[in-house]
Amino acid sequence: MTDGYYGSRAIPIEDPSELAAVQRIRDRLALVPQLAERWNRIARGNAGPRSELALDDAVTHWTRVSSHVVHNLHHAVDCLRALGVLIPPKGELTIPYVAHFPVARSGLEAASTALWILHPDDPRQRIERHLRNLWREVSDEASLTAASERLAPDELLHLVDQQRKGQKAWKRKYVDQIRAVASRAGVADPTLGGYAVGFAEITREATVATGLPGGYGEMVWRMISGLSHPSMLRTVRFMPRTELADREGGMVNVEITNDTQTLQYTVDALVLQFTTALDVLARRKLKIGIPIV
Repeated sequence: MTDGYYGSRAIPIEDPSELAAVQRIRDRLALVPQLAERWNRIARGNAGPRSELALDDAVTHWTRVSSHVVHNLHHAVDCLRALGVLIPPKGELTIPYVAHFPVARSGLEAASTALWILHPDDPRQRIERHLRNLWREVSDEASLTAASERLAPDELLHLVDQQRKGQKAWKRKYVDQIRAVASRAGVADPTLGGYAVGFAEITREATVATGLPGGYGEMVWRMISGLSHPSMLRTVRFMPRTELADREGGMVNVEITNDTQTLQYTVDALVLQFTTALDVLARRKLKIGIPIV
């Protein structure tokens, strides 16, 4: 911010390293149409009746692995398309200040979740991961309902008891299903002891599945998460800034610009996780599996 100016304005990118990062991002996003088409081809293909994915679905049936994986990959490819709108691969370009960060983060979480569930060769481990992620979602939905009940205005209190009963029945149905699947597969019941999972673990272990160190993916996710939220400390620490003037009392006027390097790392990670997940999904649909007994 400068004296007399507290808004935003476009600033030309001139630093060679930043220009290289922007070109890398545009090159990656130029791949999105063909990635989307490949995803559509894989999604349309049915899993073989004796395939690993079909056997996973047979064990999980009501809460099928494939349904959750497909949902996450739909989510990821939509985020990739949206990034291509915010940062078009060709033509004139004005990079947003921060709006692209939450889109990239959401896509990374979705692609990582699909890959994290699919990657293990051991079907029990795939099912265990699927159940842990499902329990995370059930817990989040239960928290949302509890908050809506707590925050309901007085004129709606007569509906809260009815909602509470419906929510308890809904959660009980999922708990029973998760426990039944865990028992059939011979894996740990995630509803006991808070055995859910968070996106730090998911992105870390999904990154390992791509052949890179897990810490790389986790740190990219942590960085992009802080920049997705209105965190002034994360912005000041990691976004490029130029000090313009010192003021009394230790105040400093600064101009903060977009962090192209973190976005490049995130887009690289998102595309890698997504393409790897597509490879693994296609393999799980075709490879003959071994039934869990």
